[in-house]
Order: sequence, then structure tokens, then C-alpha cells
Amino acid sequence: MAISFDKLQTRAPELVNLAKKAQFNLSKHDLEGHAAKVALCLDHSGSMRAAYASGQMQALAERVLALGTQLDDDGSIDVFFFGTEAWHAGELTLDDYRGGVDRLRAGRHLGLTDYAGAIRAVREHYGLTGPGATADVPVYVLFLTDGAPTSRTAATNELRDASGSPVFWKFLSIGDEDIPFLQKLDDLSGRVVDNADYQPVGDLTLVKDQALFDLLLVEYPEWLTEVRGRGILR
Repeated sequence: MAISFDKLQTRAPELVNLAKKAQFNLSKHDLEGHAAKVALCLDHSGSMRAAYASGQMQALAERVLALGTQLDDDGSIDVFFFGTEAWHAGELTLDDYRGGVDRLRAGRHLGLTDYAGAIRAVREHYGLTGPGATADVPVYVLFLTDGAPTSRTAATNELRDASGSPVFWKFLSIGDEDIPFLQKLDDLSGRVVDNADYQPVGDLTLVKDQALFDLLLVEYPEWLTEVRGRGILR
């Protein structure tokens, strides 16, 4: 399912080295040849202003897109934002990824931190709501934030409700301190399967590509084994 490096060299040469690093880490985790849809879900709250202005979110999106090229041959990732509300902003593709994060969020105001709305928006976009949702290909979601949600109860309920669907949630946090609530979500009881992992990264600019790809794949192979065993992933 991966896009060849030759094709990448033609369409998005700046991503070739990132894609090679992503491929190496996928192989390291026994995921070479694995297919998945990839989504990026970004905090759009007021405290994230500097992260967008500095280009950190654009740089992250490019790394996630590079990972996506090794998991899906359509050359795109879905992008979601969550502030006071959550929404699917569109796709970031090999042909338009440069400056894509700011383009996709243009005209939107920074707001609060609605985790629950973000989880719902992702599931609705892929048609994976309700009990018994199954798919042939899983959805891998990188969910980045710098703070706890507006409603902890709503976020907890949404993640627990999503645990029976073929969607894996990789929570990353940036900032000076870890987010204890995200660790609670990581350890949440009462789920069909453990569908999330939390990794605090602090300053994203200091995390090297190879290290980031390693963090992104923690617990994902184990989740795949479990959802396949339960018939959630066909």
C-alpha cells in the first residue's frame, strides 16, 4: 500500500527522507506492508497560538503525511481541528501539503479544548459510530494537544464508546508539563479494547524524526492484534 520513493521524489521530494525513516520504523515494529488510514487531529485552542505561528504544527503534519505515505497509497491524510467545536478540515496531500495546516484552518478562531467533539468528528467522518462498527482497514489518529479538555467526563465517555471501533488514538502532548488526564485516558477501564496510548513529547522541535516515529508506533501493533482477534478489524 505504500507510495514508492520514486513517486515521492517526483511529487514531494522534501518528504522522501522522512518517508524512508517512517518505513524503517514500521519494519522495526513488524508493520512493513501494513495498510491504514491516517488522520491528524490538532488542538485549536487559544494556548496553541505560538505552536501554529512557529510552524511546529506544519512540521508535525509533514512528518505524519510521510508516515501516511507508507501506510496508504492515496497520498493524503485527513486533518481535524478541535477548539470550542471540532471539525474535519479536509485533506493534506502530496501536492498541497506546503503551508497546508494554516490553509486548512484559515478563518477559524482559536477556542477551547473539546476532546469529545474531536473523537466524535473522526468517527463520524469514517462512518465508525455505533456498536458493531467494523472495517477492513484501521484508522490511525494522531491527536495532539497542550492541555486538558473542556469536559473530562465527555472525553472519557467518547473514548470508551469508541473502543469497539477500528480506530487507534495516539495522544501526544506538547508543553512544559505532562497532562495527567491523558494518562488516565491511556489507562481507562471499561473499554472493549485498549484503544489509546499517551506520549508526552514536550518541545516537538527537539524530537528527532526517528524518535518521533518510534513513539507514534508504541502500542499500535498490540492493538491491531486485539481488534483482529475480536473481529473489529476484518
